[in-house]
Amino acid sequence: MKRLIASLTAASLALSLAACGGAASSSAAANNGGAASSTPAASSAKPTTVTVWHLQPEDSEETCMHQRLLRWAEKFNAENTDNITVEVAGAKSVDVILTTIATGSTPDIFMNYWNNAPAWSDKGALYDLTDFVNNDADWNKADFVDATWGLCTYNDHIYSIPYSMSTTFMVYRPDLLAEAGWDHFPANTEELLQCAMDCTKLDDAGNIVQMGLVPDYYWLDTILWPAAFGGTWMDGDTPDFTNKQQLEAYKFQSAILNKYGYDNVRRFVDSFGTPGTPEDALFKGKVAMRWLPDSALADMEEYGKDVEWAMAPMPYPEGVQGGQMLTCGVWEMNAHTENPEATWKVMASLTGEENMKFLAEGDHNHGTFMPRKSALNHVINDLDVSENTKKNATVLLNDNLTHFPMVSYIGEYLNIISTEMNEALMGNISVEDAAQKVQDQVSQLVG
Repeated sequence: MKRLIASLTAASLALSLAACGGAASSSAAANNGGAASSTPAASSAKPTTVTVWHLQPEDSEETCMHQRLLRWAEKFNAENTDNITVEVAGAKSVDVILTTIATGSTPDIFMNYWNNAPAWSDKGALYDLTDFVNNDADWNKADFVDATWGLCTYNDHIYSIPYSMSTTFMVYRPDLLAEAGWDHFPANTEELLQCAMDCTKLDDAGNIVQMGLVPDYYWLDTILWPAAFGGTWMDGDTPDFTNKQQLEAYKFQSAILNKYGYDNVRRFVDSFGTPGTPEDALFKGKVAMRWLPDSALADMEEYGKDVEWAMAPMPYPEGVQGGQMLTCGVWEMNAHTENPEATWKVMASLTGEENMKFLAEGDHNHGTFMPRKSALNHVINDLDVSENTKKNATVLLNDNLTHFPMVSYIGEYLNIISTEMNEALMGNISVEDAAQKVQDQVSQLVG
């Protein structure tokens, strides 16, 4: 058992693409005056308690995820006729969840990162949801954006239910583009490269004072640019990292970084203020364009009210059908849940159309992006949210979304890409040679 805990925890730390969570905290009953675990409607069924753990803070602001989940649980407990009581707890880190389920204990349902599913399912930690998902007609699987199921399916089995979806788009300063002679946002990546050069300014000493685009800011993203260029990571079951589209995605980035000197760019980036605040590099005119995860959209709108800025979808190369990057947050079921049928009833309500519309209202009612089409349409048609939020929801509905493949060696593959391709962007090795090193190392993982 200790070996199982250790191996699962190590896998989680290696695979996680974002930092989240915190110390374990109290149940819904303690946080909501007992409301979230109130006595369910009368029933002859055996009493069942289903625990739901999530990664978000246990904030008290009434529109935050935690408070919305408490209200959902209170409603479920009051209305269900199956003698099921739901208990919700938040601020649970992934490693805490791993350790707990490895000991055979609760939670029954928990939040996770999509990329953990292969390792967790291989270790027997996840309940196979395939039959529930495909056979519960009332739950309406078809209402989900199709591409999200690619991040929930491993070896042809569904182990996760998407609870959020996210893409990345470009934000830019029309005034800074206009100064450089651009009256429109670049229509393709060829124009984007030229615009990035045109909008970059150096002082008399050759120091960077403004950049058109820093392609690896916030970070070197191993999915964003390859997706836009139409790149793939697999050819069937075989790793494929040396395809033309992958190479072009990294050549695009290296063309910008190498022109101005990788170290010079990094020193310039070190001068940037905190993203999504009044000190954001875009607001301060240090960059004319940058890419932005849609999770940061509300903060950009809050602190960018006095600056002229706009957003646009990621451009593709001329004549290439690229894709918008997709990531998802997911709910999963403990493989050792004592009553799978009751747990699924809770999961079906948690991820059902009604609750996802409610969750789509988002923190401070700014709107957020749930993976159900009905929830995205709710954001577009019903909510009093920004036009940028509505535009992003529309992009997600188009379903031209690309994600990293669900293979057992996700973590290793992504780490190898980051290590080797960063060397190429630093100018220490050619893009072609770096990609071949990725190909050779990943191929060894599959024999």
